[in-house]
Amino acid sequence: MKKNKDKLLDVAYFSMEVAIRSDMSTYSGGLGVLAGDTLKTIADFKYSALGITLLHEKGYVGQSLDLAGKQVSHCEMWNKEEYLTKLPFTIDVPLSDHNVSCAVWQYDIVGQFGSTVPVYFLDSNVQDNTEYDRTLTSNLYGGDSFYRLCQEQILGLGGLALLEKLKFNSQKVRVYHLNEGHASFVGLSLYNKVKDDFSTHNEAMDYIGSKLAFTTHTPVAAGHDRFSLDDVKRVLPADLFEEIPKEAKIEGRLCMTRLSLHFSGVVTGVAKTHEKVTEKMFPKYDVIPVTNGAYHMEWTHPSFKKLYDEYIPEWSYDPSTFRKAISIPDDKIWDVHIQIKKDLIEYVNKFSVNKFSDDVCTLGYARRFTSYKRPALVLADLNRLEEMISSVGCLQIIFAGEAHPKDQKGIELIKAIFQKTQEHKGKIKMVFLEDYNMDMATKLVAGVDIWLNTPLQKHEASGTSGMKAAFNAIPHLSVLDGWWPEGWIEGVTGWSIGTNMNEARLDNKDSWNSEVTDLYDKLANKILPLYYQDRLGFIKIMKHAVALNGSYFNTYRMMNEYTAKVYFPLKNGLNKEAVAKNK
Repeated sequence: MKKNKDKLLDVAYFSMEVAIRSDMSTYSGGLGVLAGDTLKTIADFKYSALGITLLHEKGYVGQSLDLAGKQVSHCEMWNKEEYLTKLPFTIDVPLSDHNVSCAVWQYDIVGQFGSTVPVYFLDSNVQDNTEYDRTLTSNLYGGDSFYRLCQEQILGLGGLALLEKLKFNSQKVRVYHLNEGHASFVGLSLYNKVKDDFSTHNEAMDYIGSKLAFTTHTPVAAGHDRFSLDDVKRVLPADLFEEIPKEAKIEGRLCMTRLSLHFSGVVTGVAKTHEKVTEKMFPKYDVIPVTNGAYHMEWTHPSFKKLYDEYIPEWSYDPSTFRKAISIPDDKIWDVHIQIKKDLIEYVNKFSVNKFSDDVCTLGYARRFTSYKRPALVLADLNRLEEMISSVGCLQIIFAGEAHPKDQKGIELIKAIFQKTQEHKGKIKMVFLEDYNMDMATKLVAGVDIWLNTPLQKHEASGTSGMKAAFNAIPHLSVLDGWWPEGWIEGVTGWSIGTNMNEARLDNKDSWNSEVTDLYDKLANKILPLYYQDRLGFIKIMKHAVALNGSYFNTYRMMNEYTAKVYFPLKNGLNKEAVAKNK
């Protein structure tokens, strides 16, 4: 990227995690994958933009399972020199009574039309720093609360310091886009820098609001960081601490989400359902829904790429044309699917004691393992399910996913599922694949027959794995949460599990039981009969998954919405109502 006094920047994108490639352990799951997909799309759109994140040289969590199925977590070391270019300068980030020096590493994302979006990784593992400070950019979501606070200060304040080093002050940046609340100190610091340039507080707030967009990604409490105000006062420069708005202080703690809400001119949710849930959580703020998408060039299997090149030659630069997939011959869709599925089954059988077959209907379930995602829902009563499908055919289920090392309930869920995969014998075969990553996800979303999602309603903000499956003609079977209420047409693009309830809780046994019953009924009486007895009917749903969902739930449509609803309206001052409401 050229850097000169006249250069303007459309988007400075801040994210604690960015998934660029599978062997760079700079992501934990959906948030990071979305960030990577977004920046790759921005490169395709040829916007002047850059990404800012932390290095995470020890990764998130590497996973192996012991003989009992308990997750054993370890570091995911990766070689930064192999992928990144170290820049010839450092930046200083104030922390407590001293500065932390950060090296800066660069990775250039090259779009499919030749434009480049650099991603900058801040690295505190610098010789002059204290031993503790050198660890601050080592582990993604590692350490204790104080460690996380220090990380978020480096991301926010360090990110702004980097932009200034690159000659991008606030007058040369159209939009600072905060992907989740981890970079909330950006708004606070920007306000502190410019407040004296305006005659009133409201004018300064209008200016910052015209520059700042904030995307919140989850209604779950763990996604809204809160730090002790005593710790914040200990590490944050005094002039910034004094500017923390009272709305962001909750019971002696700083809520990073509320800090971003206070300063941002536009706040976005990641699905229409999530917009409503977020506005109930934060009733003073207007939330604009921009439903997530997946990057089609990343998540479409190479075999399907070849098929689309033949029948939809414009699909790569215009994924809305996936709607033409409805006219691809049935046998072509099925032949490509079976080819990919055979490769997946061969891969699975390297690890599974229960040998899988490519002629058996296969469900895929892969995501972060935590309680609200309810990965064990489909296993609630396997004997009952086997009895229900006994006259129809067999079923295979592939599980994959990691739990945070401190999420004991998530770790127990993995162990319970692993034990069932080892112990259960009959018409339902199961496997749990270790060490889930982007490469494995690519195999799964293209190779299974149906993608399964079973979150507790009102807890899944969006979810994008089912969108990736849609690019590969894989129908969705899901609770009506996240993006699925927008993509769901019963028996056309996939199937629902349960009803669209207004409220749900983790301890709602009636909800659990009714959803298990509906899930089993759909499998036994609709999905498996269709798969085994009406192959053309099943292929029709596969084609609809591409044509209706693949054509819409992609990052090109998402980026067009961000451009229309967020990026350019901010610059043109069309967000005044939102800014006023957010004060």
